[in-house]
Amino acid sequence: MCVFNKEDPQEVLASWLFAQYLLTNEVQIAYSGTEGYVPVTSKTLESAEYQDYLSRGGEDNDYYYDIKIQASQLLLDNVENTFVTPVFNGSASLRNAAGQMIENVTKSVNRKEEVNSDYMTKLYEDVTSLYRLDQIQGSSIAAGKTELGELPGTAVFLLGALGGTWILIILYVILTAIKKKKAGNSAR
Repeated sequence: MCVFNKEDPQEVLASWLFAQYLLTNEVQIAYSGTEGYVPVTSKTLESAEYQDYLSRGGEDNDYYYDIKIQASQLLLDNVENTFVTPVFNGSASLRNAAGQMIENVTKSVNRKEEVNSDYMTKLYEDVTSLYRLDQIQGSSIAAGKTELGELPGTAVFLLGALGGTWILIILYVILTAIKKKKAGNSAR
């Protein structure tokens, strides 16, 4: 979640307050129950309500869906084996593609289909095409930079004019200082 700085401080405050609301135990536990996510604050993770939710796996497969709770518990037991990556352009597509690949492999295994290197190659090609991952250049992602091409002529002109203006300002300050120094020397 990200709160952007805006000209209107009330809009920023409202965004911050909404983020605080999303971080409450009530909202995080409800989201965990419906979406299968693990809460993001230790306060919620350690709360009696969340621990109760985890302990009721399989009790009722509408809310206490056993597999979802087991997956959450597995993640909680292996937090030290996880990692976080910064957000970048295309990261949502990449996460969706990874999820799609996991889902497809799981379905194929459940259907007793053969999952071999040919299957994985085809799956990778299909998902890459579906999520347009082939349109993101690997070198720009790895470097964190995207090549934008040459600057337009107007931008080059304006930057040159800006540089020239600074040079003229510096020259003016130097010449003014020299004139004052000469005027001070001639008055003695």
